[in-house]
Order: sequence, then structure tokens, then C-alpha cells
Amino acid sequence: MKAWQCIGPWLLCLLAGPALAAQMTLPAGATVRIDQAEFVLSDDPLPPVEGWQAQALPDSWRLSRPGRSGYGWYRVRLQVPAEQDLPKGSLGLMISLVGTTYAVYANGVDLGEGGGMTGEIKRNGGVPQFVLIPPQVLEVGDNWLYVRLRVAGNLRGGLTPLLLGPREAVENEYDRVYFWRVTLSRSANVALIVTGLLVGLLWLRQRERSVYGYFAALAVLWSLRNFHYTYTGSGIPSRLWEAFILGSLGVVLLLVCLFMLRLTGQTMPRTERAMKLLCLATPLAFFVIGEQAMSQVRLAWYGLCALLGVGAIGILLRHLGTDASARRKPGLWAILGAMMVTLAFGLHDYAVSANLLPYGSAVMMAFGAPLLLAALVFTLAGEYFGAIAAAARLNNTLEQRIEQRSAELVRTHERLRQLERDTAVAQERERLMRDIHDGVGSQLITAMTGIERGRLSQGEAAGLIAQCIDDLRLVIDSLDPEQRHAGDALAMLRYRMQPKFEAAGLQPHWTIGPQAVAMAPGELLHLVRIVQEALTNVLKHAGATRVWVSFAATGADGWCLEVRDDGPGPIAQAPRAAGGRGLGNMARRASQLAARWESGPVGQEPGYRVRVQRDPA
Repeated sequence: MKAWQCIGPWLLCLLAGPALAAQMTLPAGATVRIDQAEFVLSDDPLPPVEGWQAQALPDSWRLSRPGRSGYGWYRVRLQVPAEQDLPKGSLGLMISLVGTTYAVYANGVDLGEGGGMTGEIKRNGGVPQFVLIPPQVLEVGDNWLYVRLRVAGNLRGGLTPLLLGPREAVENEYDRVYFWRVTLSRSANVALIVTGLLVGLLWLRQRERSVYGYFAALAVLWSLRNFHYTYTGSGIPSRLWEAFILGSLGVVLLLVCLFMLRLTGQTMPRTERAMKLLCLATPLAFFVIGEQAMSQVRLAWYGLCALLGVGAIGILLRHLGTDASARRKPGLWAILGAMMVTLAFGLHDYAVSANLLPYGSAVMMAFGAPLLLAALVFTLAGEYFGAIAAAARLNNTLEQRIEQRSAELVRTHERLRQLERDTAVAQERERLMRDIHDGVGSQLITAMTGIERGRLSQGEAAGLIAQCIDDLRLVIDSLDPEQRHAGDALAMLRYRMQPKFEAAGLQPHWTIGPQAVAMAPGELLHLVRIVQEALTNVLKHAGATRVWVSFAATGADGWCLEVRDDGPGPIAQAPRAAGGRGLGNMARRASQLAARWESGPVGQEPGYRVRVQRDPA
């Protein structure tokens, strides 16, 4: 039932209270900080008449009344001296920290409560509370302000000083505290959860970088845990909630140690396996032992977690002390600084929970987590972008080296081309010298020797000189830059040989394929020499009346040359009998053309055939 419905008990409190209650004057238009009150431990739904004792605020139940739980009442007497001192508008009351369920009354009027005073206890965490006091509930003289608490045995019950004053002024202070304690913390936690999920996706793409996986788990779990500092509600079973809060703290610090080992490249296989097992077993162990045992071991557990934080710092200090290159990385120093600050925040919260500091907000670790995780993000991002920059530098170096190698290859290619040109010129010069020496030169020497010794008649000498001129023309024709096809060279040979055919009464038949076959000057000369040698044998030794010359392409770089006559004599033996080397020369020149050379009778028919064929590439 509502307190204002019980007029009798409230009147008794008003009559008995003045001699005991803490008293203060309510100044008009100003805020006051209430740090003195009176307290009585009572389960009565109405404030008791007796048993009140002076109580300074802040008041921690674990310190002032250890082991006690249940309901308690705080009261303060506010005095309004005169009518003009009554507030013209609503007043605001801010409770910086209350932690559990509470209710506020002014002059017997229920002003609201922070959760049900019966049933399941609501948690208010570190969230500040604001209560509106309408002006009509106050009157001239004594006014009574009551705060009733309901404290669970496993929760940190207590009350901080109260701030009372004009609604706008108190709301401004409430908004400021709410922003720094709640809004900023929740925003940072949400941002870190998103960051952790993004890093987790990166880890899924690069599973070998386990440091990303540890960071993702650390960021998400620690940020989720930090919401308990600003959680206001009662929907989660208390046993499960307490197991999560205590167990997750240990898991977070174990993950910090594992992350530090991965980040610094240190390996402790057995220790790491033990840490992973503890990460899985710790929350379950707390749930099994129950709320009462959790309350008893809470402070000892916080101390052990502080040692884990020191161990993580030791891992980093060991790395910085043994690796000179690590000391040049600003990210590692940022992590070290953030870990020291986070440890200090944790020790502050431990001191508050252990009543070594006045009762108040124990939420500093909620700010240490974003600070440390931001330093970790800075380090990972530095390594990530450093790897990208290193890859870019490597690419630039590779590009420069490729450009250098390309320039060297170009120069080498030019040298090779020049060498090839020089070699081609030398080979062409050698070929010309050999052809002139073996052809024109030897014939001129023969003619000169015969003339000097008187062995040659004038006609014979003229014939030898004419043959020399024909050979010289063939050489010159093969060097003609406009003549690069076999058909052109054979046409020129036909023109040169035609007078000889006519003089010998030999009827030639030339068949040149329509497809042009390009050849180098040396190859053209070899081809023409083969045809010339074969025709010369026909003229001198075959006794033929007709001769057939055919040439045709057979594919890419492939061709076939054939010289055939209808003479009755075997021309294969005639050159040897005459002391010549015609067939041997033809075979040698065919090998220079990378072609197969064949010679022999046509078959059952009279005649002889020379065949040269180069297969397609």
C-alpha cells in the first residue's frame, strides 16, 4: 500500500522526528548537497518511529552493517523558514548511486521508486537516478524526505550524497553525470563491438593471423560485459547474471594475456592451453557454486584478476626489454600506457568494492576497456597499414628493378641484334668469298692457266670467261634487295640460262607455284646454285631433249624443288667421270637450307631427277 494512505504512522514520525533527524534549511533557488542523514534498518513498509541513528553519506552497507541485507530507511528534515522560501516550481533530487531498488517519499507522498520494492530486485548499476518533487508537497516549516532501500545479499547496497535543488539545475547535473557515466560508456561499447566484429571478419579471411581472432573475442566480450555497469533491469536470473559478471572478467583478462602473447610473438604452449581451459571453465564454475559463494569470493577473485592484468603487462614489458625493434614501435608503448591506466582504473574499482574508498561509482573499468582496446586497434591498424605500406614499397622496388631489367634487356637485345648483324655480315662476306673462290675464282684461274700455257683456244677461253660472268651475275642477283622470293630468283636464272638451252637444242619447262616463298640472300643463292648445277649436268651429260624445273610452297616455310630430264644417260656418274663435284655440292647446299636432297633415275622411264624438299615448320 502507499505510504500516504497511512496517515497515523506518518503523523507519529512527524511528532517524534524533530529531536533525532538530520536537519537542514532548504535555500530558495539554490542546490544543496545532502551528506548527513539518519538511518534505521527495518522491513516495515512505513518508516519506523524509533531506532534512528545518525548516518553520514556516502553509506556502504558492507562497511556500516556487514552481512546485512533487506530494507532500510534514510531520512532528512528540510526546513522552509517562510512562505516566500517555498519553491515556485518543481524540485529535483539526484541520487548519484544507489545500486539497488529504492523508493523516495516527501512529507508522506510517494515520489516514485527505482524498481519494485517487492518481488525480484531490480539492479540500477552505476546509473544516476533523478526524482521530481512537485512544489505542492512542500510546506512552511519542517519537511521530511525519506529514501527507502531494498538490498540483496549479493549486491553492493548503499547510498551516496543527495543533490537537491531547482529542477533545471539538478537536471543539468544529472545529464552531465549520465553522459559521462552511461551515454559515453554505452557508445564506446557499441563502437568497440562493431570494431571487434569487423576485425573478426578480417580474421575469418586470414585465419593464420590468430591475433585478429583474439582481439575480436576480447573486444566483443569485454564491451558486452561493460554494459552491466549501466544495466537497469531485473529480467535476467540473478545467479546467471552474477556468474557472467564475475566469470567474464577473468575470461577478458585471460584473453588480454593470450592477445599479448600473440602480438609480441611469444609462445608458452602449456600456459596458453591452461588459459583457454580457464576461459571455458570459469563462468561455469561460478554458476555452479551459487550466489552466496560468489559473494564470499568476489573480492579475492577481483584480486586474482588484478594479478592477471599485471601478468599481461609483464608479457609486454618482457617483449620490450628483449626486442630492440619493438621499442621503436609507438603502438606497443600506447598499449603499455593504456594497460597501466586500465589497471589503475581496476584497482580503483577494487578499492571501492572493498570499502577502501568511500561508497560510490565503481565503473572506472568501463572506461579502461575502450582506452585499452583503442590502443590495440591503433597497434593492429599500424601493423596492417604498415604491411600495406611495405607492400607498396616492395612493389615500387620491384617496378624499379623491372624497369632496370627491362632497360638491360633492351640494351642486351640491341647488342644481340648488332652482333647478329655483324655475324650475318661476316657470314655473308665469308659466303661470298667462298662462292667467288669456288666458282668465279677457280674458273678464272683455270682460264688464265690454260691461256698462259697455250692449252685453250680462243673460243674455249671465251666460254670459260662467259661462265665466270654467269656465275658472277648469279651472285649479284642473289644480293639484289628487291629480290627476296624464290620465284623471282628462279625467273632470273631462267633468263640467264635460256641462251644455253637454245644453243643445246634443249626445251625447258618451268613451273613456279603461285605462293611466294621468301628467303634470305644466302638461301636464295644456295637454291639457285642447286638448280644451276642440276641444269648444267643436264646440258653436259644427260643427252636430254627436255628438262622440267618445278618449285612450289608446301606450307609455312616449306617448299619443294624438282629438276627432271628425259635423257638416257645416268647423270649420277657423269660428274665423277669428269672430275666434278656437282652432286656433292648440291647435297651440301641442301643441308644449308635445312632440306632433304634426293637424286636418282625417274623410274622405268628414261631420265634423271634431283629433288630438294624442306618440310613446313
